[in-house]
Amino acid sequence: MSEQEDRLQITLDAAVERYDERVSVPFAASPALRVIPSDTFYAHVFPLGEGLGIDTCTGTADQISKAWKRALELSANLPPEHQIELLGHPDHAADMSLRWLMQHELNHFAIGHFKITGSAGLLEAGAPIGFGIATQGAAPPELPVESFLAEDEEHWLSYCLELQADQDATEIFLGAYSAENWKLFRYYATSVLMVILIIEREERGKETSRTHPFAETRLFMLLAYLTEQPFIPAYKRAEREGLDYVPEEYLPSDSEISDFHAAVVEPVFASSQILAEAVGLKDFWQDLGGSDAFFADIETVLSQGHQPPEHFRTKGAKQWSALKPTNDKILRALGF
Repeated sequence: MSEQEDRLQITLDAAVERYDERVSVPFAASPALRVIPSDTFYAHVFPLGEGLGIDTCTGTADQISKAWKRALELSANLPPEHQIELLGHPDHAADMSLRWLMQHELNHFAIGHFKITGSAGLLEAGAPIGFGIATQGAAPPELPVESFLAEDEEHWLSYCLELQADQDATEIFLGAYSAENWKLFRYYATSVLMVILIIEREERGKETSRTHPFAETRLFMLLAYLTEQPFIPAYKRAEREGLDYVPEEYLPSDSEISDFHAAVVEPVFASSQILAEAVGLKDFWQDLGGSDAFFADIETVLSQGHQPPEHFRTKGAKQWSALKPTNDKILRALGF
């Protein structure tokens, strides 16, 4: 086993262990990893017997490491307050990005996506052999798409499956909120963002075969989730007590909310400019729509819930809004 094969297997094993720890239920299968010697950034998850297989390339690890190296070089030229703040050795950041990618792949299986895709796989990046383009055999799906989506919604399917895997993987990866974990949350979320941006780079210019939402949409969801984190303990406490409302005294203070936003959410947003340049997405920062509009759209979602796309100002929020009705139908079909 080569050094990169060993590294990727260790990363996958760590993701399974994290799943078991966070979900408190052992992962339901033993994933089989195949590492292909190639410079390509590639990840493909597919049904394998009663479990799952994950194919990836040595280039996946190499490109994540190179992107982090470049990002830290760019960061070092900025004033200290604008630099990316790591925890531990710089190589650890690349390992954390790889771990989230593996967590994401595991969650395609855990959520039940293969009930919809049948024997097809789901592709993160690389050659077009994923769901909707080619299959691994001929097993029919347990949940045919036409049984729960209208024909004009079917083109959103892969986008929604990716957002679902993003959400669950990120919840597991970040863990429970606490004031002691702010630096860890910021570090982990930045590690997630690196993978999102590399996948965006790989899908640019392939709009007819695109399988993922825009990176702007995935960042919007990531930061909306982060913004809501200080409120989660209050929501859970009220639920445990059988309340249909959240008492004001359960909620975090205004100072905790603003401090968390300044220490975690804003630095992750700012780091997107550095990471995007590091992976070669030079127009990404402009496409976000500006911080004021971006966070105003997050506030709209958190305070008012789903609204039509025209109620939002930014590219990511508009696509999230367009996807949500279809995403809700898919989740209901999967039993959530």
